[in-house]
Amino acid sequence: MSFPLFEKKYVDYLTVYKIPIGPNQLDPTVFYFSETGEPPRLLPAIHAQITSDLEQFTSGQPQRVKNYYLVGNACKPGSKSKKSELIVLIELNKNLMDVDVDGLLAEEIMRLAKALSNRLAVGTTRRIVYMPTVRPIDKDKYEGIYEIPRFQWLKTPNGLQC
Repeated sequence: MSFPLFEKKYVDYLTVYKIPIGPNQLDPTVFYFSETGEPPRLLPAIHAQITSDLEQFTSGQPQRVKNYYLVGNACKPGSKSKKSELIVLIELNKNLMDVDVDGLLAEEIMRLAKALSNRLAVGTTRRIVYMPTVRPIDKDKYEGIYEIPRFQWLKTPNGLQC
């Protein structure tokens, strides 16, 4: 993956002297670990960035988006990569998509997802990738699934130490 010069310096700055990700742990630049033993939570800055981006998807119609989830290597304990993508699955309201006869709404959503994707998450070297879908999330497909709007895990990753 190639970075423009400014982004390369920023990525280097974010990776030098950082604590490595331990076994059975999640990336501390993405998740906050409570001292009370609660499951890890998405950092507020990243949560705000994703929520702000999702407001552009709704365009004043919050019923467009049914729910959205964080999946991928960032939700996999012990994953050593600090550059893997943060994949945000956007579950669209299927009932509204059925009304989209000409496919114009679907085309607009895909264009917007592409435009918002590949920006770095706040304070990390990870890019956010938005993937809209009308299908319900398959829990067996992902090791960990974080439900962003509810600040909780839909599926807690195996072996995660809190």
